Amino acid sequence: MNKIKEIIRPLIIDYGKKIENKKFNKCPIILGACPRSGTTLLLSILSAHPHIHSIKNQTYAFAKWNKKGKAERLDRLYRELIFHKISENSTRWCEKTPKNVEFFGEILDYFQDVKLVHLIRDGRDVVTSRHPYRDPDKFWVSPERWVNNVKSALEYWDNENVYTLFYEKLIENYQEEIDKLCHFLDEETHPNLSKWQEKASLRKSKHWRKPVQKLHRRSIGRWKNEKYKKRIVEFYSNSEALQLLKDLNYI
Repeated sequence: MNKIKEIIRPLIIDYGKKIENKKFNKCPIILGACPRSGTTLLLSILSAHPHIHSIKNQTYAFAKWNKKGKAERLDRLYRELIFHKISENSTRWCEKTPKNVEFFGEILDYFQDVKLVHLIRDGRDVVTSRHPYRDPDKFWVSPERWVNNVKSALEYWDNENVYTLFYEKLIENYQEEIDKLCHFLDEETHPNLSKWQEKASLRKSKHWRKPVQKLHRRSIGRWKNEKYKKRIVEFYSNSEALQLLKDLNYI
């Protein structure tokens, strides 16, 4: 079975690249963040832009690299391009896997041109979030993972091909933040983005409890609820997490 996979993978990558070269003429967009930080929301928003082909499934294509600096699971990316319809208006693809945040350096080295977007969310809200379907009775992200994931991408804060976006600012100042993000992506702020809930191609996700909704502030500051007191005490006991909150101006 493994031998068959090793034969098929190069064929998928080769055919997928042909589709990529034929359909797209602008550099890809890759999103990364600590899990439960809003990357699915951001992907849904960007899916409303007619020039951006948002890949709905997390591919983990850039989560495993060999010693030669080659991504070992690119077939996962190209399967998505092969088996899902691409609009004639699309000029680039956008992929979202939170774990990408751990490999920004490798991704930047691999692509001649790429736009990386790092989404940051208040760690206290992240560590009090539960996945709606996977172990919903457990907190999904540990304080240590939030620290490590955020710090991994912050190393590239000044890189011209990396954009840092704060979840809270996106929610509270949507139009301003989208304008700035589109400028970074070398895209016009298309009218579709002002009514993205209607125009988004990504409308449902296993990472959401409900289908696409209007932006709301209900989950901002969730950590203040008394029921999370023990969890927040645990978070604050992590000196790195506390310092990172300060560095990011959350406190």
